[in-house]
Amino acid sequence: MDTLPPTSTAGKAQVRKFPQSPSTEPDWTELIERLWKERDTLVSDFLERFQAVSYDEALVPEEDIYQTAADSMDMFLLQLAGARLPPDLQALPRAVAVRRARQGVPLNAFLEAVRNDFRVLWKGLERVAREDRMDVLVANMDRLLDTVEGYVSSIQQAFAEEEALLARNKQLYLQRLLTRLFDHANPSDLPDIASALGVRITDTFEVLAVTGDAVTQAVQQYESDRRTFMFEKSGALYLFRVVRKEQTWLRKQPDFSAGYIPKAEGLAAVPKAASSALVLATHLSPGTRLGTMADTWMGVAAEMLEDSLPDFAAPVWNALDKCSPHERQRLLDVALSYGRTGSVKLTSEELYCHRNTVVNRLNALQELIGLDLTVPVQAALALVSIARYEPPAL
Repeated sequence: MDTLPPTSTAGKAQVRKFPQSPSTEPDWTELIERLWKERDTLVSDFLERFQAVSYDEALVPEEDIYQTAADSMDMFLLQLAGARLPPDLQALPRAVAVRRARQGVPLNAFLEAVRNDFRVLWKGLERVAREDRMDVLVANMDRLLDTVEGYVSSIQQAFAEEEALLARNKQLYLQRLLTRLFDHANPSDLPDIASALGVRITDTFEVLAVTGDAVTQAVQQYESDRRTFMFEKSGALYLFRVVRKEQTWLRKQPDFSAGYIPKAEGLAAVPKAASSALVLATHLSPGTRLGTMADTWMGVAAEMLEDSLPDFAAPVWNALDKCSPHERQRLLDVALSYGRTGSVKLTSEELYCHRNTVVNRLNALQELIGLDLTVPVQAALALVSIARYEPPAL
């Protein structure tokens, strides 16, 4: 909380003169001139009320608070008197709003402080109106309210514009840092990157890689999440954040499909984990939300083998092509389930069939493709071959 004693002389208000030009509302002008002579009291009243306003951790110098209060009172009184504002007071609303935004003052607290101006001015006018000008004050209450609310509106707009500009600049700065990180930053760069992200170099991170239409969904879901960092490169979007035990992406999956690496040990390991996550993202099985190594390794292995040993899976594919669609699907289901569980009992439960049926289908598959899924080496070859198999079009 910023506090300042009501009698503080932390700053010295600029000396301004009250306009002496003829007025079409002499009674109202006289009332404002009376208050003008008590400007120091107005400032002290504002500062006393300000002590109840919390700016959280924002650092606002005391002289800034004092000078702003003094300038604001001059601005309001000149406006209420119908006088032309000098250039510095014309620019005051925007200047104050920009300064407070840069100082990190919360908008709600800032507006709470600003709205104290009305209370201060009203009490001051009540004091100087006495009995001879109270009717004039009551008749002009709306004018006072409109003047202060006009200031509040100008403040809000300027504050929002500056916050948006600061956010864009911060985002641009973060993206530049992330570009350095993903382009394999030097170890000497890591402290600056970690500091800007608000993380530690030694933290453990979880990483997502998103491609295609899921990119838009990912941005919408996490763009306002300050704990999740996003970096887009070559059409792929990477998201990473510090691992939190009870709130990992594996426990609470995102609303889009992605490749997932659960642990990158240290900030320097994030780019490599992102590359791995991208490989997983491009090998997701249909209907899979989060692709892990356990879910996608067979597809990845099949692609790599195809690059090195073209047609390595051709014997298995050709044999499966000869089956009827119904029989082929039953054999594929039992192969994938048994390959995952390694248990006839669990496979029968998963497929809702008798264990003897599972055994018969495994035997039928062995006769068809020449590979026995109960033998680990043959099972690995069979499962990798099946991973990228596509049945012939009907």
